[in-house]
Amino acid sequence: MKRLLILAIIALSMLVSVSAEMDYNNSDYYGVINEPGTYVLSEDIISPKWGGILINTSNVVLDGDNHHIICNNGSEETYGVDIYPDGHPIENITIKNAIFKNWTSAIYSDDDSKNVTIRNCEFENNTYFLDSYGIEIYFYLNTIHENQSAESYAPLASPKLVYTYGGTEYTYRLGNYYYGYEGTDTEDEGVYSGVYELDSTTDLYALIKTPENYIITETLYPEVDSEYGALITDIFALTSDPENYVITDAPVTTTPTTTTRSGGSGRSYDSDISDEIDSKVIKNFVSSAVVIFGNEIDQQYAEELRERIQNAENYKISGNAVIVGGPLSNGFAREYNDQFEMPISNDYPGE
Repeated sequence: MKRLLILAIIALSMLVSVSAEMDYNNSDYYGVINEPGTYVLSEDIISPKWGGILINTSNVVLDGDNHHIICNNGSEETYGVDIYPDGHPIENITIKNAIFKNWTSAIYSDDDSKNVTIRNCEFENNTYFLDSYGIEIYFYLNTIHENQSAESYAPLASPKLVYTYGGTEYTYRLGNYYYGYEGTDTEDEGVYSGVYELDSTTDLYALIKTPENYIITETLYPEVDSEYGALITDIFALTSDPENYVITDAPVTTTPTTTTRSGGSGRSYDSDISDEIDSKVIKNFVSSAVVIFGNEIDQQYAEELRERIQNAENYKISGNAVIVGGPLSNGFAREYNDQFEMPISNDYPGE
């Protein structure tokens, strides 16, 4: 099957970094974050309530400073960190250096939350260490103890990183460390070459050693086209095989949908999306995107994704887009091809 170019239109915003205090007067949560800023825990949290910390605003860094966030409540549904905006989208959330224990969902991320990063955390004795309904999430360098599950519409991985492992510098992506997991094949970059399967997601770059063995020196993001505001992301195959996914280097915007708090599917797609797309990640992106073809042959491939498609001629991209076709037939492919990790050509369109 052809590989397709994926373009995402995003709005960039600066992360506010100020010292901030949580609101501790909520009846359901131990603490609530209502204002942008950096929040650093000074002690362990043992919450007698069904919620630990609620985040309902953008531009937040929650740094656990290696403290515990522990549930001490017997409710059927409990949430360690609840990224749950109240009727409005929020973005740019980072959770790091925290240890989560005894929650139903250690971290919950609603589909109205965008650009969420969770790293260098530890999860023990939770039902779900992650319960996420968005595809705009980076989850990496975390330590996962046994007998926990995860639900996520995006595979669990980092953006592209420059890091040192075993005394050698690499540029690659990293996943997470799972106690009790030993893959059969390894790669020099310090990850298992196979796919680690969880109940409702996958980790494509499961770590061979614990996270402290990977020293990050740089996080790489692609350049933004200043004229169109288009962020050039990676190419991935439209296939249900997780090993063929390539994580995009930045989040993409999804259409608003309705989710449930009980772990149900909660996701709706445009009615013309092909039933042949098994991957939730890809189906969700195609549902939010315009599918643009270059010629009659490419039109046939485009129609395998959805019924409503767009000819590239005289068209201007103004949102998420899937570009079908090589650089000779599709002007958008020609314009952006040299900025992709895996450039395509008409002679080599991919699998």
